[in-house]
Amino acid sequence: MAESRRLGGVAWRSGPWLALVAVGLLVLVVRQVEDPEPILCGRDVTPGSDTLVMLSASWCGYCRRARDYLQTQAIAHCEYDIDDGAEGRRLFDTLPQRVVPTIRIHDDVLVGFNRAEIEQTLMAHGLMTLPE
Repeated sequence: MAESRRLGGVAWRSGPWLALVAVGLLVLVVRQVEDPEPILCGRDVTPGSDTLVMLSASWCGYCRRARDYLQTQAIAHCEYDIDDGAEGRRLFDTLPQRVVPTIRIHDDVLVGFNRAEIEQTLMAHGLMTLPE
């Protein structure tokens, strides 16, 4: 049976709280397993003219969504982390906005993660075709 404790005159049962903490930890572990590893520019890939380049940060949820989308769709891309790399920070400092993810496709710069906008820009540059 779960142990009861009195705190501020209220009886608290430890069982439900422990279950809640366990579920929270499980969610964090599963989420970490599902997040794909970034493909880093310069280390994993040398960006070419047809490479989508994303400025990202490890703490950014939208960056994780963009990374997952790009890798799931097998879109040629790489990332510069703005916190962990000098080149990423340098590129980020040249931008008029301070937002991650920032995605560059040729001369087009997309701010934030918008799947339709990415697809439209890739199609405009001939880097993606409509699915049949």
